Amino acid sequence: MTRPHNDQGVSVIIGTLLLILITVTAAAALALMVSQMQKAEMTQQSHLAAVKAESVQFSSVSFQNDPTVWNQTPYNITNSGNWSSVTLHLVNLNTDDVDIVAIAVSSSGSSNAQYVSNITVINATLNGQPQQQTYNQSSLGTFNLDIPGTQSQEIQINFTNGFPNSPLFIGTNAQIKIMIMTSLNNFFEQTYKSPNPVIQSSIATENLGELQRDVLVLDGSQSTSDNTINLWNWSIVDASPAGGNCGGTLTNPANYSTGKVTRYNPPSIGPFCVNLTVTDNTGMMATSNYISIPADPQFSPPANLYAVPVVPGWVNVTIKDIHGIGVSNLSVNYIVEYNQFGDLTLSKYEGMTDPNGNDSVEVMSGNGTIKIVSGQLSPIELAVANTS
Repeated sequence: MTRPHNDQGVSVIIGTLLLILITVTAAAALALMVSQMQKAEMTQQSHLAAVKAESVQFSSVSFQNDPTVWNQTPYNITNSGNWSSVTLHLVNLNTDDVDIVAIAVSSSGSSNAQYVSNITVINATLNGQPQQQTYNQSSLGTFNLDIPGTQSQEIQINFTNGFPNSPLFIGTNAQIKIMIMTSLNNFFEQTYKSPNPVIQSSIATENLGELQRDVLVLDGSQSTSDNTINLWNWSIVDASPAGGNCGGTLTNPANYSTGKVTRYNPPSIGPFCVNLTVTDNTGMMATSNYISIPADPQFSPPANLYAVPVVPGWVNVTIKDIHGIGVSNLSVNYIVEYNQFGDLTLSKYEGMTDPNGNDSVEVMSGNGTIKIVSGQLSPIELAVANTS
């Protein structure tokens, strides 16, 4: 006698096995998906951490204004007043390498930033030896300038030929922004502003034995800059031909002095026009407008009184300043000091020096001694006689 088959039991077993297979497959797929998501999340977090950790610092910058560059072909510009190049020292503060893929420069008065097409790496090496290396963006697409972790690169950008639309005219008084972009799409930028020259002036008195003179004290210590000012250059022009008008054309050559505070001994009484050019440690410079310094006779005071007999019966008087230059428009008094016979007379008893510092007096009659006096100068006594 044959037993009947239990098909229902077999179906349950097969169904259970299929359910287990489906469950395992779904779990594996879910585990794979979760793993991929975790991997993607880890990759994203790693990328974000790399972006956040990337740091490039402008440790130093030096702007150059080389007039010989602008004065040659094809520019042929004399005294262009524009920067010719800038040298940047870039430091990678992170332990991972940094790839610089773009550099842009903009200046005040310019609406758009200009991207650099050529740079020169100054501290590059070739076979272990120092070697300047030029990167050209137009041929490589990007610079791919690598700065190893915790190291630095010194690069130079020429404003004359480093841009697609060269030359790039950036005045030495302009504000400049330099931006760099890395392969991680990080942007680092630095703005360089021209310093602000400020002039303060005063008069100081110096004793020269029996004589005193005034000196011009020029103080640029109130000048300001985002960086450190390390040069103060003064230009002093005798503005007497212009009547002290510093806004007009100054025809006299300038005299120069340097220093944050300088004491200037003028070679004449003035007036003077003074301006100040300050330069900071980046090479940025700015020049102030001229200020007016009024004339002061004590800048170059009378220092010497000379009196000598010339042709019979005449006496010439000369007054010179501390620089040995004749002083004009000084009063000279002639005093009869000794007149034994009472007949000593002079052509005048008060005179005025001419533009060369000279004056003359004639002995009209008699003989004796006269005293010649002018201001605080030591008087001179001189024996005179009429010989006609």
